[in-house]
Order: sequence, then structure tokens, then C-alpha cells
Amino acid sequence: MRTLLVASPGGHLDELRIMADLLEVDTHDAVWVTGRNAQTESLLSGEQVIWIPRVGSGQMAKAALGLPRALRIQQRVRPELLVSTGALFSTPHLLAATLRRCETWFIDSATRVKGPSSTGRFAQHMTRARLFVQGEGWGDPAWTSVPGVFDAFEASSRAAESEPVLATAVVSLGTELWPFDRAIAAALRVLDGFEVTWQTGTTRATGHDGRPLDQWLPATELHSAFGAADVVITHAGVGSVLAVLEQGKVPVILARRARAGEMVDDHQVEFASMIERLGLAIVAEPEELSPTHLTAAAALSAHRRPVGTRVRPAAQPAQIPLPRR
Repeated sequence: MRTLLVASPGGHLDELRIMADLLEVDTHDAVWVTGRNAQTESLLSGEQVIWIPRVGSGQMAKAALGLPRALRIQQRVRPELLVSTGALFSTPHLLAATLRRCETWFIDSATRVKGPSSTGRFAQHMTRARLFVQGEGWGDPAWTSVPGVFDAFEASSRAAESEPVLATAVVSLGTELWPFDRAIAAALRVLDGFEVTWQTGTTRATGHDGRPLDQWLPATELHSAFGAADVVITHAGVGSVLAVLEQGKVPVILARRARAGEMVDDHQVEFASMIERLGLAIVAEPEELSPTHLTAAAALSAHRRPVGTRVRPAAQPAQIPLPRR
């Protein structure tokens, strides 16, 4: 089966990689469609990739103008199945698949805990896509519940005779196109004296020495830094949080807020609350970030649950007819 896998860079792409495996999507001859940066180049090294311009949150006109390109891509690839986790970036490709009568699956982000994303609503009302929600969902029978990407993780206290001494940190703000200056200011304040690895994304900033902070790192380098650091501070992005947990760390999360011009809505706040309830993160408002939050996160470790103990929602993947590898 020829499969087209479409997602915007960052957390949506990370989710798509995991969910495609979880839902047993045939990816042996898959073509990926995403935006190009150091992280996506690293993650998709060796894969068939079509790089196209990014579409940021709220850039509706730019997304709409992408429909002709999406149709050309699908005419060239001729996929039998298109799978996407969003975000707005994916809407022209979802619509193009509907126009071509290509089977389409849309999996909404794990950040959406109270209702579908705007892309999810678009997929529900404007396309013929099959709709999947991670976890229990929001009670809409149009959405099929499947295990979420965070079901596989749990956290536990590190064995230690004394409070850990923290000296190294990573600050990672993902690939979101909106700046997050409050996070930079908070991290500079509490990490004075630390050895810090920075990935500020589109947020331009300088350190205490007046030098620009690193904006982009290859995914392999960033993930390695997560594993080596004493503590990790990140925004409430699915991809960032997943990457930190994969490295055995419990992150300190600073959620972007719409009222501060850091995101189009407050889904990161909702997501941060959900992750905190699962015990997989320490959450703080940037202005309230303190050494206590850092110490609390450093005292925990993350690891994958044994397969037999993973949390499953009511609807199981086995109830869904899936194309096999």
C-alpha cells in the first residue's frame, strides 16, 4: 500500500511517527510531507520526503493557497492511504485526498483533551476522513478512540540519598512559529550559573553574555542533550514532551498562552494540566518558575510501561480494520 504521511514539523510529526506504528499503518513505501528544518531533516533521514513551506497557526490564507500543490503531490505519489496528525499545514492535503477519493485517516493531537482541534473540525465537516482521538475522547461518536502516545509512559522517584545537585539543563521551545519570550526570561532567571543547551526555535534571544542563544539543533543532538542534562525545561508541545520522556527525564513544562500572543488558543494549558495529572511533568507559569520546580523534576525519572500494564481506552485498535505491514 502506498501511503502519504502528512504533518507539520514538531509535535505533530512526532505524533504521526508514533501513531502510524501504533495503528499498524503500512509505511514500507511511505512518502512523508512536512516542513524542512534541522530537526525534521534529522528525524526523517533515509525516508522519502517531500519538503514544502510551513504553515503557522492562524495562517488560513497560506493553507488555502497550498491546495494546488497538495493536488500535484497526490497526483505524483498516487497514495492509497493518507494519514495525518495535522495541524493547519495538513488541511489542503486532507481536502485533496477527499477530492481524489483517497482513503484518509486524521488523528487529532494528544493536546486536545476537551474537543477537536480546528483542523479536526475541518476534517470532520469538510472531508471524508476517518477520525481518531487519542484516549477517551470527548463523547462524539464520529471519533474513534485509540490509545494515546502518552499511555506508554510512567514516572517514578529516582533513588537518591540526598537532594540532587543540578548543574546542567536544556531549554527547548519546539518549532511553533509564535515567540515565547516569557519562557526565555524565566529560564535565564532560574538557570543562572547552569551549563545550558538552548533550542529557542523561532524565539530570538540573547544570553547573559550577550550572545545569541541557539535557535535550532538537529533532533539527534537535542535528544541526546535531554538525556545528558540534569533537568529539562520545555514548552507544552507534544513532540518536545515525548522526546524528553523517551530520554528518561520528566520535564518542567511552561505552557504558551493565547493572551500573551504565544499561541492561537490555550490548548497548551489544557495539555500541560493533563500531563501533570498523569505525573509525567512538573508544570509552572513562567513568572513563577523557581528552583523548586527544577528539583522536583530532577527527582523523577520516566520510563515505558510494561506492555501488559498500559492504559487502554474503551475502543481498542483491534476493532479498527487496519492495513497491515
